[in-house]
Amino acid sequence: MSNTDRPDDAPVPEPATVSSSDEVTIRRAPKFGVFIVGGAVLGFIVVVIIVALTRDIDRGGQAETVSFSGLVGYFGLWGVAIGGFVGAVVAIVLDRVLARRAARLTAQRVTVDTPPDTVEGEIEDHGDQQS
Repeated sequence: MSNTDRPDDAPVPEPATVSSSDEVTIRRAPKFGVFIVGGAVLGFIVVVIIVALTRDIDRGGQAETVSFSGLVGYFGLWGVAIGGFVGAVVAIVLDRVLARRAARLTAQRVTVDTPPDTVEGEIEDHGDQQS
């Protein structure tokens, strides 16, 4: 057996590498959607608690015509809207605070172009075979 029959002993071509340096900013950023949804949920919970606590207040002889669920439904719309707005404001303030603490670093980008894995004398498949 000759040495040319073993592909493991063949010289391996070196991959071509290209490197470049870029300046990047690394910082933490809040997820705005989470803050908005969290604020809306908190606003709804606050409305349910307030309606439950004020439900039994003496209203001076007025007949109660609105049910608990009706009150929660009506004021819940306001609570969700205000809570979502407060959550968005908190996220914006937190984003501004965290932007001041951002770090600027130099990153090195390396692109490697690997040579094609072909063996000398191998037939390349071009996808034009009929099955």
